[in-house]
Amino acid sequence: MQLTRNNKWLNAKELKHCLRDQNILDWLHEENSITKKISSIAEFKLEILHDDIGSAEEDEYAALKMSPEEVRIREVLLYGNLLPVVYARSIIPNLTSSKGYPGLGSIGSKPLGDLLFQSKLFVKTKREFAEFKMTNNNIVWGRRTQYLVRNYPLSVMEVFLSP
Repeated sequence: MQLTRNNKWLNAKELKHCLRDQNILDWLHEENSITKKISSIAEFKLEILHDDIGSAEEDEYAALKMSPEEVRIREVLLYGNLLPVVYARSIIPNLTSSKGYPGLGSIGSKPLGDLLFQSKLFVKTKREFAEFKMTNNNIVWGRRTQYLVRNYPLSVMEVFLSP
């Protein structure tokens, strides 16, 4: 999916000055599983766009406080009633899936959020927000959440396409 970030990553305080739409804010500040939120209001479906080893973006390595190396990049679309609702991109370093939580290496078509909210091993350390432009020039908002699992980093970016 082609998305372009329009601004720098913002903290929650900066977000309040940029965005007033309460519906979008509710999705951005959701503390529970986005999968469960979609499932509660629509028929849920997950489509894997990409799930392979590769190189992340420079700012993704910086957010994870790690040097560039090959990582697992997982991109999915979450649907509600057959409409794309969320684009998600996860950056999973090799040590995170081998030593932090081995189940990360074999989640297949299961939502990553199911793992994140089933295990107390995943500790949220930071959340930031940004505005994105889609290929059709629509403006959407997303968030990037950093986690530690047994002190190994993991990053999950979710862009809300049509909440």
